[in-house]
Amino acid sequence: MVIIPYGGVNEIGGNKILIIDKKNSVKVFLDFGKSFTLARKYYEFPLVYPESIEELISLGAVPDIPSLFTNFYELRKRGLEFKLSTEPPPPVDAIFVSHAHLDHYGYISLLNRRIPIYMGSCAKKIIETNIKFIHAIRSPEVFYDGLKIHSFRTGDVIEVKKDFVIKPIHMDHSVPGAYGFIIETSAGSIAYTGDFRWHGPQSYLTDDFVRGAKKEDVRVLIMEGTHIHYSEPIPEEDVRRRIAEVISGANDLVIADFSRVDYDRFVTFYEVAKKTGRKLVIDPRRFALMSVISEDPGIRFRVEMNDESIVILDKGKKRLSRGEKEVLSSIPDDRKVRLEEIREHGEEFIYTVFIGGIKDIKELKPKGGSIYILSSSEPVDEERELSFERLINWLEEFGVAMYHIHSSGHANPLDLKRIVEEIDPEIVIPIHCERPKLLKRFINGNRKWTLPPDNGAPIEIK
Repeated sequence: MVIIPYGGVNEIGGNKILIIDKKNSVKVFLDFGKSFTLARKYYEFPLVYPESIEELISLGAVPDIPSLFTNFYELRKRGLEFKLSTEPPPPVDAIFVSHAHLDHYGYISLLNRRIPIYMGSCAKKIIETNIKFIHAIRSPEVFYDGLKIHSFRTGDVIEVKKDFVIKPIHMDHSVPGAYGFIIETSAGSIAYTGDFRWHGPQSYLTDDFVRGAKKEDVRVLIMEGTHIHYSEPIPEEDVRRRIAEVISGANDLVIADFSRVDYDRFVTFYEVAKKTGRKLVIDPRRFALMSVISEDPGIRFRVEMNDESIVILDKGKKRLSRGEKEVLSSIPDDRKVRLEEIREHGEEFIYTVFIGGIKDIKELKPKGGSIYILSSSEPVDEERELSFERLINWLEEFGVAMYHIHSSGHANPLDLKRIVEEIDPEIVIPIHCERPKLLKRFINGNRKWTLPPDNGAPIEIK
């Protein structure tokens, strides 16, 4: 068996892990994500974006494997009438996506349309919903027509070929519908964690994965190590309590900055809004995403999206995406709110924005005395620090103070150690990790650690 990580080596995200089982003649990718590290190096969305798959290959953003990718321009021209027979035989048997974060699925849009893609049913709904909010197809990165996506749930057993079986088991993460995989191969079992945590509100999901892995006598563990050098292991109930304390003491607008797919954080702000008598303002895209997630059978706490404490932002734009049109046409006028009303009656609202909402702040022009709650991770590299500084500059301009209240979607160091010790593999391969040497030395133990030197370097398992 050969394992080739084409992304995620010495970086956070961009996971693309090729598993080659020579005896069974099987090739499968675990995740096919976008590397934000590399994207920030060469592109500036939406001004500068990839123009071709060949360009991405030349930059090392995706592997140079013949017939792995589609002919984007032909596919765009034909659209939904695209014939699979025009695609060459694919070089891999399947792609398995662990969860709906772009650094794990962002480049599936580039793939040969004859390759089957598997992901959790909730992840599939999230991606399908996001597609509706894409305004223009200018890059192969956002063109999904013709993809062959299959969904799964915990308990399903997917036989790629005889004697090569993949079992998805749910994980707790900061997006619903996250999974790890147990892979049965001719060289023994592989466990792949995807992204996970043990301090979230559904930590029992991670318990289930570990129990499943322990039954399989895992030989190779491929694991994330995002927060080995820093951690935010605050439980969501503590986040809720701290946010409630801040909002209860605020007498003007509260702006909440968190990911559009973080359902746990959405529930937190929703509950605090009801407790403090405020209305939670969400944009049409967040409304659509939270609606499909809340209807998923695997969701423990279902928010009633027709609750009058949830209102939808209507900016009065003339040009709308398909998703925006669908949402705004389905919402009665008394549940829509404009920026002017939010600005003038800030004490009545919690206004949600998406990751460093500088554009939102400039459009809103909040009154002095407002509060900005950053409920996502602090910046961890130079470029994001510059963006963060720009946000602070605008908050200063408007007289808005910031609180940072967050619980990470990634495991803390002791939980990273715990998962290795409980699964007890023969070989550990760290991925999605900027400091794999620290991870190895922190956990130690009587097992072999293989630290990939670079993306694309093969690891032989004999």
